[in-house]
Amino acid sequence: MPVLRQDPLTGEWVIIATERAKRPETFARPREVEKESLPSRVENCPFCPGNEHMTPPQVLSYQKENSLYGKASPGNGGQDKQMQASGSAATATEDWSLRVIPNKFPALEATKNQESEDSLDVLDALQRHCNRDFFRSYSGYGVHEVIIETPDHNRQLADQTEEEIVLLLRSFGERIRSLEEDPRLRYVQVFRNHRPEAGASIEHPHCQLIALPYIPPLLDKEYRLAHDYYLDVGQCLLCTLAQEEEHSGDRVVALNDHFIAYIPFAAPLPFSTWIVPRQHLSALEKSPPGMEEQLAPIVKDVIGRLDQRLADPPYNFYLHTAPLRSESLPYFHWHLEIIPKLTIVAGWEMATGTYINVSRPEEAASYLRDGPGLY
Repeated sequence: MPVLRQDPLTGEWVIIATERAKRPETFARPREVEKESLPSRVENCPFCPGNEHMTPPQVLSYQKENSLYGKASPGNGGQDKQMQASGSAATATEDWSLRVIPNKFPALEATKNQESEDSLDVLDALQRHCNRDFFRSYSGYGVHEVIIETPDHNRQLADQTEEEIVLLLRSFGERIRSLEEDPRLRYVQVFRNHRPEAGASIEHPHCQLIALPYIPPLLDKEYRLAHDYYLDVGQCLLCTLAQEEEHSGDRVVALNDHFIAYIPFAAPLPFSTWIVPRQHLSALEKSPPGMEEQLAPIVKDVIGRLDQRLADPPYNFYLHTAPLRSESLPYFHWHLEIIPKLTIVAGWEMATGTYINVSRPEEAASYLRDGPGLY
């Protein structure tokens, strides 16, 4: 019979619909396009080398020369004061490994003529219910950037080397640390949409980040529940959950010395997978040196398992981390979430906020963990 499970990190309920459940292997669909048939460069793609003039000036790039992982260069805007440039102000050339650029069509924009007081008051206004003003509105201050992961048009995350994934993860921290210098910004959301079904409008591999002048409601709920648990128990909630998952092993997908990947007990959708540091860390950008080299192998492992065993499914990949300028928080624990888009979110979910998962997390984890070899 169906089972109700509650997510301890958000308090949300999930229906595990065992009567409607599918075997894990039935979620794999035929590949629409074989990767080998995709070109490495597309003439009219704005993210391909040689087309740098089609994008706004870069704010960060990693150059191929002089380093195994590339060398960071700040962009023309000069926003990254703490980074060391590899020479003079960076210019876009075809010799880059990774570029970060402003989104040409931003969801939010850091307009120069915006009054700082207006921006600083946005958080309070958005998080305070005021009966005297139901139609409160503020200009859309924020930052929206694109992280072009690789010069190769056909080199998706599952195909990238650990060294390339290290650069990607490093860019997350570099940009968050730079953006926290703006006191009007409160949170940076990093995310990746893979394939059009998951929201990708450009095929070339890329992530995005949006810096917000407020704390998103879902993150605010995670912070509050984690803080309540810490006050009651004296421990980090996600540390405890990760330890319980490791001890049980039923939902573990992959594990190394520094990170654990598992499908949560109350996963809202099939094959939803979290990657969590085994050491308590509240913010990715404040993690110890070398974190990227430790994280990259398990990211590649998990994405590779999804790619091979579910035939390159659409997915969303995102980071949950502490608010900008936070000191080390003993109650919050940063983590990555990877959500394959294998079912349709429909009227029930939109009406209630309660998801129906037609795949038992334990069976999904076993399929990813113990299925046929990856390579």
